Amino acid sequence: MKKLAVTLFSAVLVPLLVVSCGGQKAPAAAAAAQADTPETAAFNYRDGLMKAVAWKVGKLRGMAQGEVPVDEAFAKKAAHDVATLAGMITEGFIPNSIVQGSAATPDIWKNFPDFTQKAADLQTAAQALADAADANGFEASKGLVDAVGKSCGGCHRPYRKRQE
Repeated sequence: MKKLAVTLFSAVLVPLLVVSCGGQKAPAAAAAAQADTPETAAFNYRDGLMKAVAWKVGKLRGMAQGEVPVDEAFAKKAAHDVATLAGMITEGFIPNSIVQGSAATPDIWKNFPDFTQKAADLQTAAQALADAADANGFEASKGLVDAVGKSCGGCHRPYRKRQE
């Protein structure tokens, strides 16, 4: 236990001393400086939002394709969640928020009304899935999962950098 405490103390103290004695900025300090801007905060917001949408849509797609067992309660909640999250997407795209790690293209701001419409299309598709699942169950409405995925791609193709 004592050895663990010394190791943890050293791991925290040594980089702190190097930075405070005029050494190079520690990577964490550099990241903190970058994170302290509205643009980076917007990127972090939308990155988390997109990851949440991707996780939920991925689970819905898995259920719709029979890859995982259908969980009615989860499916209904996930569809409603995606509709809610889709309505929040544009909030994370403030001007000049293409920061390190961002896959956004400048075309978003050149054609923001179209970008906004594509986010609304995702929200509409997810809400249609949620409403159908509420009324008829997920099994009867699982065909609508494809429309949700297509609306994701409808925005990603023109407005997201291709991954290398």
